[in-house]
Amino acid sequence: MRLEETSLGDWPALPCALQQHPCYGQTVRRMGGQAGIYRVVVGGEDIGRVQMLFRRFGPVRLGWVGRGPVWHPDATEADRRAALSGLAGVVQGVALVQPDCPADADWLRARALMTAPHVAEIDLTLPAEQRMARQHGKWRNRLRKAQVTGLTIRHRPVDVARDAELLAREAAQRKARRYAALPPAFLQHWVAHCPGAARLFTAHAGTETVAFMLFLLHAPVATYHIGWSGDAGRSASAHHLLLWQASGWLTDRGFARLDLGTVDTESAPGLARFKIGSGARLRAIGPTLLPLPRFLRHPSALARAFPLAIPRNHS
Repeated sequence: MRLEETSLGDWPALPCALQQHPCYGQTVRRMGGQAGIYRVVVGGEDIGRVQMLFRRFGPVRLGWVGRGPVWHPDATEADRRAALSGLAGVVQGVALVQPDCPADADWLRARALMTAPHVAEIDLTLPAEQRMARQHGKWRNRLRKAQVTGLTIRHRPVDVARDAELLAREAAQRKARRYAALPPAFLQHWVAHCPGAARLFTAHAGTETVAFMLFLLHAPVATYHIGWSGDAGRSASAHHLLLWQASGWLTDRGFARLDLGTVDTESAPGLARFKIGSGARLRAIGPTLLPLPRFLRHPSALARAFPLAIPRNHS
């Protein structure tokens, strides 16, 4: 197995998580970071792509693979297994890998540092009737309420300068609620590098903007990025209507999946209920793993090598 560095133009139109799309890596570069795109080659066959971000901590070069690699549809299980089991031997320095599915995590000979989360995904290949039928009853009732409250939904490509006031409202909300998200500069550079690949949906009560949701587009997948709602928007269930309208718009343009991100029922139970109630399906992805050379794969060897960085009670 080997990795061959390649270019943005060589990326096939494969459905993938935001973290594996070339626009993500290009955005990181524009922000001063390092990223590389690689062909995954097994037995002379190109079986997929993987994007890796890099950062240096003194003499140590740390690589990060978020929700990858991304496989060609015809990649066999044997080839995927061979690629993952050999990943530790071809990455220069230390790498952390979070595969996009549990099977890949099982084949990757690695030490788990964080448990496997779940993501919420809406299947956009389904007709509207089936997508609505998947919604929880209370969620659907709030959507119907929003549809008759007189809200107006508008949408357009993001303009960072024009939308500065709305983005500032989300930033203030983020600070008040103490939740994590990509830094504001990420959106600015994403829009500059990938024009038209960020879509803003806004809800209006008369002339007042009461809520918004912003999506990053990396066809055939879209990813929810950030959102905001004021008191009037929450009272009118504006986010329910925004998500429903955005899903229909994406479906009409051939998108196959809407990724709503991870679901955390402990620290953000309200947001988790919103995502699950929308009709999204929960899917387990892999844990965060540390691929190790063979001589370090035993837990006792790992503890000796990283006595401070990796607590002994991690599994």
